[in-house]
Amino acid sequence: MSIAHHHPLIREALAQSLARRGEFAVAGHGDVDEVLAWVRDGGRSVVLASRTLPGVGRLLAALKGTEAPPGGPGVPVALLGEAGGARPAAVGLPPGASGYLPEDADASALSHAVHTLASGAAVLPASWIRHTGAAAVRADTRAPDTRVPGGPLSLSLREREVLVLLGQGLTNQQIGKRLGLGAGTVKSYISAVYTKCGVDNRVQAALFAHGIEVLAA
Repeated sequence: MSIAHHHPLIREALAQSLARRGEFAVAGHGDVDEVLAWVRDGGRSVVLASRTLPGVGRLLAALKGTEAPPGGPGVPVALLGEAGGARPAAVGLPPGASGYLPEDADASALSHAVHTLASGAAVLPASWIRHTGAAAVRADTRAPDTRVPGGPLSLSLREREVLVLLGQGLTNQQIGKRLGLGAGTVKSYISAVYTKCGVDNRVQAALFAHGIEVLAA
């Protein structure tokens, strides 16, 4: 995968935090031409690009549009920018982008997002979905905001604990050990979390724990 950011300190910090997880090779690039050269040399994974990267529109057009490299699908590009709480009208999501991630998201959230983007789905901050119709395609099937105490289908304290640990990437066995629960009980709590959060798997649940939701391609 590629981290495309014009600020060298931010680029290096993001690349190192993701590389330390050991899940995929991470390349850092300072401009659009470097990213495109990386793609031509076989980099066909995912690009996380600063939304203020000079020429980012050209990058999106080249990797997602008619100029996508031959021999395979376009390369997913998610934009990095302000914290997820920022109003979408203030930051926008240009055509060709596969999502938006807050620049201050931790390495676990970014890692889950990269896997999700590679699968062909899109990722957006949950706050965007609450403020706009960006996720209208899922509006009829999403559960209410489960993080509102006392709200419809709100998570219990134990379910919240399980969701947080899913967000940290823990296995069922590790969750059970951390919370003093048996394997069957952990599975039951995870199933409840999936239902209440409107997610289908561990990766989506982990992203939900970080305030990021997945949209089908």
